[in-house]
Amino acid sequence: MRHYLLLILLHLAVVSRAQSILDQSIHIKITQQPLGRALEIIGAAGKFTFSYNSTILNKDSVITLPEQTNTVRGILDKLFNGRLEYHEDGRYLILLPAAPPKALPPPEPKHYLITGVILDEVTREKVPDASVYDPNRMIATLSKEDGSFVIKLRSSAEPGSLTISKEFYLDTTIHLPGDAGRLTILLSPAFSTSPVTLSPQTTAPDTINIVLQADSAQIKTILKNDLVRVEMTGFGRLLLSSRLKMQSLNLKKLFIQRPVQVSLLPRLSTNGALNSQVTNKFSVNIVGGYSGGLEGVELGGVFNIDRRKVMGVQAAGAVNIAGDTVAGVQMAGVYNRAIDSMKGVQAAGAVNVARNLNGVQLSGAVNLANHANGAQLGVINITRHLKGFQLGVINIADTSDGASLGLFNFVRHGGMHEISLFADEFAPLNIAYKSGNKALYTILLFGMNPTEDRKSWYTGFGIGHRFPINNSLAIDLEASSLHVAPVEWKNYSHNTWIQRLNLNLRWQAGKWLSFSAGPSVALYNPDRVYTIAGHEYQPVPYSTFTVSGNNIGWIGWHAAISFL
Repeated sequence: MRHYLLLILLHLAVVSRAQSILDQSIHIKITQQPLGRALEIIGAAGKFTFSYNSTILNKDSVITLPEQTNTVRGILDKLFNGRLEYHEDGRYLILLPAAPPKALPPPEPKHYLITGVILDEVTREKVPDASVYDPNRMIATLSKEDGSFVIKLRSSAEPGSLTISKEFYLDTTIHLPGDAGRLTILLSPAFSTSPVTLSPQTTAPDTINIVLQADSAQIKTILKNDLVRVEMTGFGRLLLSSRLKMQSLNLKKLFIQRPVQVSLLPRLSTNGALNSQVTNKFSVNIVGGYSGGLEGVELGGVFNIDRRKVMGVQAAGAVNIAGDTVAGVQMAGVYNRAIDSMKGVQAAGAVNVARNLNGVQLSGAVNLANHANGAQLGVINITRHLKGFQLGVINIADTSDGASLGLFNFVRHGGMHEISLFADEFAPLNIAYKSGNKALYTILLFGMNPTEDRKSWYTGFGIGHRFPINNSLAIDLEASSLHVAPVEWKNYSHNTWIQRLNLNLRWQAGKWLSFSAGPSVALYNPDRVYTIAGHEYQPVPYSTFTVSGNNIGWIGWHAAISFL
């Protein structure tokens, strides 16, 4: 039993000695005591002694610590707030000044600059207006007149790469070292379709050399293609800056796909400086935008300009331009243009333009297409070759396999342009102008009857179709509506009409001359009963049949000589 008690006492003694001074808990209360006296109270409570140089603290400063049970370390931390360090030596606790905190490394700048100069590899002349860009970070700039450039990158943690492009030079990609310094980049005139990728060499880390390649056939092709682009259109010249045009010229091979973009103006876009190279799925241009292409929906407050295909809906308050095919809808308050084909609907307040139309053009003024396989509906419709339908005041086509309906229809090759002098049972003096083609032509008419008992004037509009029999003979079926002024011209303001249907046999007497004649049927719809020379006005000098009320009809005739 005695042995067990001895072992327990030895264990407690060892544990007591092994316990750290700083980690032991003590119970104290200090009220308005000098700092030196306070340290004595703390030491007495913990059965240890403080050792310190009196110059490191003011022993006379008065302190108060509320009653508490805490570790020695916790109490000292409250007193000195990290200004002192504590070291144990037996039952002594040594106080020393705390080491100054280690200085943190300066933060990495959010941006860093890459500078350089671009020279012609052959002549060593400075190359202005070369595009320097990083397609992954969506940043770009142009070299100045002296060939120099400055481009701002977001981080130097990953050096990355830069690509240099210039019209009529090889594209070059340089992989930047950690410390790029000032770069000198030598470009060679060439027309290779494949970009050249080089890294700085250890012997000359700031110089890039490219082998010269030239192809005169490729030069001609590039020059030809560059003539047709959105930047060269009238609105493109007006709305796009020279820097944007130059960058687009340099980067015509670079295009990027992104889902969404928002822009205020062409250079202020969420796609950054490379917005003109990006094909978007959804695009909003608050004032106007300049993008690579569209596969979805694009909305513009004033204008939308896309360099490549537009697949979907392009709508703007004023102007839409697509540099390639449009498959979908273009809607603008003023002007739509598809530099290549339009497959769908173009609707504009003023003008629609397409190289080839496969769909509908609807405008308040002019529709223009090189080939129109669809419908042109406007005041003036123009196409080189028509395979559809035109409806307007003036319709113009070089050749036509379709139909045009308007006051004036001009078909240059194979069209109808006739002036006819004719007589019929209603009026002996008449003239008509026919325009269009055999499938459908329109007729403008004017005539008068000068006889005293049937005096009248009229203007009219009609349509016709020609059925060829052989090279000389044809049958013309024509329907017309005549606005009549019976008795005197002032009665033209009345609502008096004649509806007429003619069936004429036409004989082509020569290259510029033809004769035609045939029966007709007419319906007369007077606004009121007219009196002339003391009796009721009659439109024809023979019996008629009553249709209803004052409306009468008759069988008549028509005979004409036409000049082609």
